[in-house]
Amino acid sequence: MNVLSNALLATLKSVLSQYSSSRVEDYCLCRKLSYALVDGRMGFAFLPECEGLTEVVEPKAYVRKVFSLAWKGEAETSLALATMSALTHKWIDEGGEVDFDSTSLIDVVDIKKGDKVIMIGYMRRVLDEIVERGARVILYEDNYRLRCEAKQLGVEAYPGSYVLLEDSAEVVIATGASLLDPRGPYVLDKVSAKEKVLLGPTATVHPYFAKLLGATRVGGSYVPKESQEKVLSAIKAGYGYHKLVKLGLIKRWFAKAS
Repeated sequence: MNVLSNALLATLKSVLSQYSSSRVEDYCLCRKLSYALVDGRMGFAFLPECEGLTEVVEPKAYVRKVFSLAWKGEAETSLALATMSALTHKWIDEGGEVDFDSTSLIDVVDIKKGDKVIMIGYMRRVLDEIVERGARVILYEDNYRLRCEAKQLGVEAYPGSYVLLEDSAEVVIATGASLLDPRGPYVLDKVSAKEKVLLGPTATVHPYFAKLLGATRVGGSYVPKESQEKVLSAIKAGYGYHKLVKLGLIKRWFAKAS
């Protein structure tokens, strides 16, 4: 086991224990996203270009089995996070409290001029909002093209591994996709900051899980039941998250990690 799979399983055994015997009814590793269907509800997560599953996930596999595969490969980790997303959708449907009224990071996190903000993973809309506040943003991103784009906006940008040298900031923002790599949880736990936010489509996780990884807040996405079939079809067709947002199929939410 490792940090990520331990956090997934600990969440399943505690605040999501009502789903401890649930099975993954269907899943798919698609062009940009993976999805999992659990108890009739879907969840999804970012899927990078990779070799695919190194270990076969049998039909109707128990959720706990899928969680145990996290960090055994990028495909396995994406599927594990998609499965957590599905359970989080179930939890929200059944009364789990999240804030649908706040749709922007700056609605929930107080970022001031001059604040040092560490960003793990490139999110253009979020980056623009923080820069407008006058904060000093330092981006850590593996993709060279995205680093160049950020630098054109006047933002400091470095390869992802350099984030391991950081020790403090006012705010840390990590994409949910950063969980596919052990660096993301390591920094959330290690770096001292007043706010540590897990954010984005792959951050559709239970707040308790986010807390176990060191986050103070989580901002995820929600697929209304009436939109689920359209979202599944779009993911199978190779569409990514931004297309789903443009189609009006996604709602954003925030919650304190607790």
